[in-house]
This record gives sequence, structure tokens and C-alpha cells, in this order.
Amino acid sequence: MENTHPYIGRKSISTPEQENTIIAKLNEGRCNPETEMADVTYYYEVEHHGKAMEGLANAAKMIIEHGTVKVWQSEGTGDFQKPDFFDRNMSVVKSISLFEHDEKKGIESGKITIGYPLYFFDKVSENRVPYAQLMMAIASEPFSAFSFYRAAKIIDITFPDSLRRRFPENAWPHRRVREYLGIGEDEPIIGTIVKPKTGLTPEIFSASVVEAALAGARFTKADENMHLRLEEVGPYVSRVVQDLQDAGFDLGKGAPAAGKKRFLFAPHITSAPEDMWKYAEAAVKAGANALMFSPYYGGGFELMGEISRKFDVPVYAHTAGMNVYTGCPTWGIDSSVMYRFAALYGAAFMQLTAIHGYLKPDDTEKEYILEKMAEAGLLGQDAMTLVIAGGVGAGNIGANMAALGVSGKMFLAGSSVYSHPDGPSAGVKAILLAYDAYRLNGITEKKALIEYGNRLGSAGRPLVRALEG
Repeated sequence: MENTHPYIGRKSISTPEQENTIIAKLNEGRCNPETEMADVTYYYEVEHHGKAMEGLANAAKMIIEHGTVKVWQSEGTGDFQKPDFFDRNMSVVKSISLFEHDEKKGIESGKITIGYPLYFFDKVSENRVPYAQLMMAIASEPFSAFSFYRAAKIIDITFPDSLRRRFPENAWPHRRVREYLGIGEDEPIIGTIVKPKTGLTPEIFSASVVEAALAGARFTKADENMHLRLEEVGPYVSRVVQDLQDAGFDLGKGAPAAGKKRFLFAPHITSAPEDMWKYAEAAVKAGANALMFSPYYGGGFELMGEISRKFDVPVYAHTAGMNVYTGCPTWGIDSSVMYRFAALYGAAFMQLTAIHGYLKPDDTEKEYILEKMAEAGLLGQDAMTLVIAGGVGAGNIGANMAALGVSGKMFLAGSSVYSHPDGPSAGVKAILLAYDAYRLNGITEKKALIEYGNRLGSAGRPLVRALEG
């Protein structure tokens, strides 16, 4: 079957000779002595009615000249001598390759890698990451606004070691999450989302969390639609924490109390960026030992990392807002870039949608996300926990385990838990049974799962009911 994705898996149809000739011409006179650069790869589709690769070369020319500077002779005035540091600001073309040239339609597409010198955009205080300046450099008007662009998307970023080292260390990698919960590498981390999404009293909200915890869930977050006023955060969180403690759970720091199980509860605190510290403080003061919010709407990745470190709690970086940037396959920024930024800034959890699910990123994109995270060393026990969610239930958790792996993962369910015909407790137990069915016997198909449940007798009833009910 022909690959239909605009850039993932696409092969170049240009020759190395063609590519090198164009790169040399584009970089003519761009004598930048800087070696420390952030390399950014773009996908482009452009209107073009000339020779193959000329349209793509023009796009590259527009990015480097309008994104940084032209050579002095083309842009400077003869009234002044070129400053010694001028050339250090120049971006350069690192690679260019053609995917398609359709003379009849007047379009061509391909990818371009541009090197942006740190000298150009890195203007922040020592040891900080110049995120805003970086994004202004690589993702402002020259990248996406010219009228002959029909598609423009950032699909990859590579940082020099000197910049990569400045990102904060992840205070809550997957390994620490497991240590906190007191569970081994083979044990599942099953999470739930409170349903109904909102409109609940603190008592009903808390009951949903506690029932899932007693059934074997180890993490519950509020839904992103559960908006609270600042003064409501304390009552909702404290009720959940108190009820969990009364049910035998420990949400504290240090070693767990004797005979107590650990559980993570993450209330939703997305608010205006200037209010995020107040919301986080109110939630943690009321006993929350995790937090959930959208970095896209709640102050950004940097603030997310600062909150996690300040309060020493794992933060669930919600993807609400991400697809505004990443959802279109031909415009914006690739999802893999956002996953890497979240991980680099210290997110403890981030959702990766279930395979064959109903949410973006789609399955082709998931493979690309995992590939790019692996290249960056951001997968596994010492990295951010990927939360497989968005339609996960007893019927497909095994298939997701098989496709996406188990190491460094949490499996999160909402509707499938709270819509179980025998209630949320049975919903959690059904998922745990299906998890074991795959882990112990490699079972993923519905018929085999039902047979597995029936063999367990009454203990397997939640799984059977989930699939037959």
C-alpha cells in the first residue's frame, strides 16, 4: 500500500548531487563560524511551476534570509562597516530533499533542515533554556506565512549538547513513580479518569476516585472539563484525600505508613498563567500528591517544570491544546516535538493515544513519536511515563501493550471503567484481568479474553461482563 502520510516514511527522489549543489548555492556567502546550532527539519509543499527542487530551494532561501539575516552585501548599507559578529547570526541549510514534483499541478514537496546558531537566539540568563527565543527563531513568520507555501510543518529538532544539558532533570521519571507506589516493573499501573466529567459534588467526585482505588487503580486524575474556582480546589481535593486515607491509602511523602498502599491523585488545575502557582499551592496544601494541567494553556512547559520541582509532585502534562499546533498533518509542529519538550521540561506523565483509537496522534504518528523519543533518550524507566489512553479498556489493552510496549507506561481508562455494567470497581478489575491475560498468555482477541475470564470463574466475571455486557 502506498504511503499517504505527507512526510513520515517518505523517501527522497532527489540525488545527492542535486541536493549538494542546491545546498552550496543557498549557503554561498553565509560564512558563519558558529558550530553550536539547533538543527530544525521542516516539511514543505510549495506552489512551483519551474524546474524540480527550485521551489523547495526558494522556500529554504526565504527561511534563512528572513528568519535570520541575508549576507551583508545584500542587506547592509554601504554607509557602515559590517560588524565583526554579524555573520555569527546566520542560519545555514544543512540538508534538502525532494519528495514530489508535480509539474501539471504546479507543486512540489520535500524536507529542509536548517541550522540556527545558538548565538542568534540564545539571549537568556545563564543555564536557562531560551524556549521563547528558540520558538521565535524557528517557528515564526518566515517558516509559515509566505503565500506560496501550501504546507509548512516542523517535523524534527536536534539540540547541541550544550543546550540539551540546560533542560531540567526530570524529578519524577517512571522509575520514581514506581518506587513511590511501591510496585515492581512487572506490575501494572492502571489509572482512571473521574466520570462524569464535571458537575459533581466533592462527595460524589471523591467516591469515584476511592472506588477505583479500592479496585486496584493506582492513579486517578480529574477530567480536563472539571474546572474549579480557586476557593473550590481545597474542599474537593481535601475530601478525596481524606476519603482515600480512610480507605487505607497513603498519599504522603517518604516511606508509606505500615499496611498502607500508595495512590496518586491529580486534580485538574489549568488556569490563567498568572494564577497557576496559586492553584498548585491550594491543591498540594489540601493533600494532592500529583497535579494535572495543560501546559499549552496554563503557562507553558517551563512553568510546568518549575511547579513540579517546587512542590515535588509529578505533573500530568495534559494534551489539551496540543493538537491545535500538531493536529494538521501539513501545518504546525509535529507531535513528536511536543512530547520531547514535555519530557525535557520534566513532565511526569503525558498521554499517548491508544492504537486504533479515536484521538490524534494517529497510529503512523505514534510510531514516529516513539522513534524520535528513543533517539533523544526519552523512553523507559528513567524518562517520562507515557500514558496510554483515549479509548483504553479491557477489550484492547492487550493490543496496546503489544503495539506500544509496557516499559515506562501507564494505562489510563475513563469511560470503559465507569460504564462497566457492574460499576467502576468491576471496570478496573476487568482491565487488570485483561492486562494479565496479555502479560501471562499473550491474549489480545475478544473471544480468547472471554474464554480466559470464564476459566477464572467468579474472579474473571468482571472481564467477561465488560466484553459481553
